[in-house]
Amino acid sequence: MAVENYKCKTCSAPATFDIKLQKWHCDYCDSTFEKDELESSLVAEDELIEAEEGPEAEKVELNEYRCTACGAEILTEGNTAATFCIYCQNPSVIKSRFEGKFKPRYIIPFKITKDEAKKMYLQWIRKRIFAPSEFRVGGKVEKIRGLYAPYWLFNCHAAGYIEGEGRNSSSHTSGNYRITETKHYYIKRSGYSDYDKVPVDGSENLPDEMMYGIEPFNYNDIRDFSMQYMSGYLAEKYDVDSDKAKNALHKRVEEFLRKTLEGTGTRYSSVTISGGNVNLSDVKVAYAMLPIYILTNIYKGKKHRLMINGQTGKIYGEAPFSIMRFLVFTFLLFVVLGVIITAGVTALYVI
Repeated sequence: MAVENYKCKTCSAPATFDIKLQKWHCDYCDSTFEKDELESSLVAEDELIEAEEGPEAEKVELNEYRCTACGAEILTEGNTAATFCIYCQNPSVIKSRFEGKFKPRYIIPFKITKDEAKKMYLQWIRKRIFAPSEFRVGGKVEKIRGLYAPYWLFNCHAAGYIEGEGRNSSSHTSGNYRITETKHYYIKRSGYSDYDKVPVDGSENLPDEMMYGIEPFNYNDIRDFSMQYMSGYLAEKYDVDSDKAKNALHKRVEEFLRKTLEGTGTRYSSVTISGGNVNLSDVKVAYAMLPIYILTNIYKGKKHRLMINGQTGKIYGEAPFSIMRFLVFTFLLFVVLGVIITAGVTALYVI
C-alpha cells in the first residue's frame, strides 16, 4: 500500500493546503506552491514508492501504513483515507483508498480555517445558556477536526403529482350568531423538474440529519479531485454505495418536488396533502469529497456532535443540557422577579 506525502520542494518538509492562500504552504520555510508544481514532484515520489514496495503493492488494501516522515507504523480504520501520524503529526494520504471505484470525481476545498471553526463553535455554544460550563471554554474545542466527507452527487429528472384537499373559510355575523363557512376543494398538482448535484451522505458514521443540516454547499467552488487537497486533513472513503444512496436520493427529491407543487396552492387558506407519486429518471451520479469540521464531546455518557460546513461556515449540532445550570438560572430569575415586584410594591406604598 502506498502512502503519499506532499513535500515542500525547497526543504522537503510536509506541505499542506492553505485555505486563505488557496495554495500549498510549508510551515517550516514559508514557501508556497501551485497545484501543478506539487504534481511535478509527485511523479518521482510515486516511482520511489513502487521501487521500494514492488509494482503490486498499491493493489493491497491494509489497515495500517508506515509514516514516511518518521517511520512509525500507524493503524487506521478501514475507511480512513487521509490522516496524521500520531508521533510526528505528519499529514499523509493513503493513496490506495482513492483508487478504482473509490476515486472521487470532485472535491470542494476547505475555505474555513480550523481557528475560524473554533471561534464559530465558541460563539455558538455561548448562546446555549443551559450548556454545561466546561463546554464554553477553549479546551473543549481543541478536538475539532477537519474532515473531507464522502458524498454522492446525483443529477436526475423528477416528475410526479400530489393530490389532497384545499380549504377556504369565511365568517359573517347573523343576529347573535357568528357563522363560519368552509368550502372544500379536491386539488391535484403535477409537474417536473431537473436537479443537479443533489448531495447524499456516503458515510455510515456521519448522521444524515447533521450532514443535511450543514447544507447547502456552493458548487461554484467545486473542482476536479486531486489528492493534494487532502494533505493536512482527515478523510474517509465511502461505505454507503451509490445504489444504496439512491434510496435517500429519491426521498430528498420527492420532498423537493412536493414542496414546489404544494407552493402552487396559495389560493387556499389551508391545504392537506393525502397522496402523490414522484418518479426519477436519467439518474447520474458522481463521487465527491466535501469539507466539514466535526467536534464530538461526551457529557454524562452521551455523545454530542457539532458539524460545521468547511466551505460556508453553516453550523448544525446538539448542545448538552445541564440540569444544574437550568435550576440555577430558574432560581436567579425568581430572585430577580421577586426584587422587582417588591420594589414596585414598596414604591406604590410610599406614594
